[in-house]
Amino acid sequence: KDVSTVAHELGHALHSYYSNTRQPYVTSGYTIFLAEVASIFNESLLIDHVLRTTIDRDERLSLLGDRLERMRGTLFRQVAFADFELRVHQMAQRGEPITGESLARLYLDVTRDYYGHASGVTIVDDYVAHEWSYVSHLYREFYVYQYATSLTAAETLASRVKNGDQRAVDQFLELISAGSSDYPIELLRRAGVDMTTDEPLETTIQEMEKIMDEVEYLLGS
Repeated sequence: KDVSTVAHELGHALHSYYSNTRQPYVTSGYTIFLAEVASIFNESLLIDHVLRTTIDRDERLSLLGDRLERMRGTLFRQVAFADFELRVHQMAQRGEPITGESLARLYLDVTRDYYGHASGVTIVDDYVAHEWSYVSHLYREFYVYQYATSLTAAETLASRVKNGDQRAVDQFLELISAGSSDYPIELLRRAGVDMTTDEPLETTIQEMEKIMDEVEYLLGS
């Protein structure tokens, strides 16, 4: 996990370095929508390398489980956070009181809905209602959703690099060198990722299914 954290933060550092050295000051900063792409891209390449060099069954299970949990937390949990955040703003627009009690009640409802509590898929205990209060990114409006979008963009870019596509490497470097010189959707499109289609999400889901297939295989063996 320590190495993964270094890889993640190094992605941010490289993104900032390339943008700052390739762009004029006014366009050197990148938008929130792109903020986590390079960091998650690095994580994806790192775990791919580690899994290629790890043959121990238990170690592979640990690595695969951790990767799946990280992807679940980013793609699923952050979307639930974003849904909760949107509903809070809708409450404010309707003139409803925003209190700790009302936020806790709303958060519990959203979380139970996402995790299938009513159907018995996952039991969400009452104390989870207060989880929202320590999620620091919720205090920066409409920040959390971009973890999910960045994950799908990063996994799409990384999948092409893992398959030996040199053009994908060049496009990634162009992306992290572009700063805010264009709209983020357009910058990603130039890098070969069209966020207006289902492809990034489908690519990410396929990667998660691949991980689960191997976990089931290893447990079965």
